[in-house]
Amino acid sequence: MDMDCEDIFTRKGPVRGIVAIKNLKDDRIFLLETEDAVSSFSKERFALDLGIHKAEALQSDYSKTGLELFSIELDCEAPADADLPALLRERKEYWKEKGFTLY
Repeated sequence: MDMDCEDIFTRKGPVRGIVAIKNLKDDRIFLLETEDAVSSFSKERFALDLGIHKAEALQSDYSKTGLELFSIELDCEAPADADLPALLRERKEYWKEKGFTLY
């Protein structure tokens, strides 16, 4: 999704959607649904920095290579009435079709 990432930090209220953590070295991606993208960015980064992220393979890669080879971004924004679990499934399929491996 093309959007100015700063946009979600300056908006009033939470931004719903799918957050992506991309490994820029080997085209692996972790996707999660969120009711508040800004909060999720902080929580995911905090867990990775502490070495306690729930996705063990992602944590392992992050611990080995560091922040410089990862991006955390809003993959897809969702309207208030969107079914986030369905959107997550859809985005996982999209990224797999583009050749990415899911964490």
